[in-house]
Amino acid sequence: MVEKKQEQTATATLERRGERRIKACHPALLRTANALPIEVWVLDVCSRGVRLRVPEPIPVGAAVRIEAQELLLFGTIAHCEQTDGAYCVGIVLCRSLEMLSELEKLNASLLVEPEPF
Repeated sequence: MVEKKQEQTATATLERRGERRIKACHPALLRTANALPIEVWVLDVCSRGVRLRVPEPIPVGAAVRIEAQELLLFGTIAHCEQTDGAYCVGIVLCRSLEMLSELEKLNASLLVEPEPF
């Protein structure tokens, strides 16, 4: 009976998501205020959130910055659960910057002094 109720709860949780998460498996750096960066693994992402595997607990509510190749994400820790010798954290995203190399090119072009007429 308890097992069936847990399955129903898990199904209800999945159905609340407004969009499907895309599986990922790549390294990133997680930065929080006043702490050294932590090496993490990105497990899955969607436009509103990301799930990471981290080696140590991160406080719920902490503002974070996630840095990966060509990607910079900002968000807040929504949950942190211990699992298989590490922690799984869910992050609600508030902002993301993609294609950082394109942004750098744009910034560089704006800093170039105009040629005289």
